[in-house]
Amino acid sequence: MIMNHRVAIAIEECSGNVDIVARHLGRCTKFVVCEINPDKEIVIKETYFNPLSGHHGGQCQLPGYIKQFDVNTIIAGGIESEAAADFHQYGIAVITAPGLKYEEALKLFLANKLTNYEKYAGHDNHHN
Repeated sequence: MIMNHRVAIAIEECSGNVDIVARHLGRCTKFVVCEINPDKEIVIKETYFNPLSGHHGGQCQLPGYIKQFDVNTIIAGGIESEAAADFHQYGIAVITAPGLKYEEALKLFLANKLTNYEKYAGHDNHHN
């Protein structure tokens, strides 16, 4: 039996009701978790607020929090290498998509055009 794929997208809420892929994982306000069937159709969409948003070191605790939603992939704009390694330990693939609107990132992911992780160019090992 082929299993569905679950992807979590870190969301940053912007003015004008625009949701973008969070530029920094630790500062995202919520996650949208989508369950995708083998035909690349979204069968379930859930929203979870980030209880660690704005907390010092929150990004390092997020892999354990996200794991409970049984996701296979996390998409964010910037993920520090330590957090990316923690996601990988849980078997969660990491994709970075800085600057994309949420809907655009999801569409690219469904089309297999969003697949890469790039080391966060921000402040590795510094939690602001």
